[in-house]
Amino acid sequence: MNFIAATIELRSFISDPISAYGLDYCGADAVVPAGSGASEVKLRILCYNREGSKLSLYKNWKEGTRALITGNLVFSDDVSKPLDLIVTTIEPSIPDNVYCNQVVLGNAFFASNEIKERKNNQVAVKIGTTLDNSDIVTWLFLETHESRKKKLTDRIRSGRPICVQGYLREYRKEGGDSPYRAIVASDFTTRKDKERTQRNPQTNGSAAGYSEVDPTPDY
Repeated sequence: MNFIAATIELRSFISDPISAYGLDYCGADAVVPAGSGASEVKLRILCYNREGSKLSLYKNWKEGTRALITGNLVFSDDVSKPLDLIVTTIEPSIPDNVYCNQVVLGNAFFASNEIKERKNNQVAVKIGTTLDNSDIVTWLFLETHESRKKKLTDRIRSGRPICVQGYLREYRKEGGDSPYRAIVASDFTTRKDKERTQRNPQTNGSAAGYSEVDPTPDY
């Protein structure tokens, strides 16, 4: 799962109910605000449609104001669509100048072995993330400071799982629908690679001796 805690600015509610991920939701168009519209992270907010304090706070959220929301971030295979944010908690009573944008990608993986040099002492590598129990993959970039390049070089391997902590950013060219999307990593972690055990074929076996083979394979 991909966790997000962010200050979200409500643009408008979606009037029709939304059925997604096996449940029914109330929806809204919103953004993680930025200095310009081209740099806003566009989101579709989904709040589980069940009466309770969370839904009540959600429905009373005023357009044009910000709320602090935590939840699950869901990517799509269509990069032109906003990301889905499934609400876990919502706190609309915050000052207008409060800003938060913290994301943990828990189901990401390295998409290639190439590390690209970027401006302002940044490096980047392409990563992917998948939907729950699905083959659908979304691609984005992991950006981080060049001081972490050695760690990237030591860990990077195409297909290797990686967990990333940072903030989400998007950029849209004028007239473009599909954004450049990245997570700017403050840190990341990978599982330790296990040494592969070499298994030699048995050369002195016989039909009578098969029952003596260890039944637990040495993986």
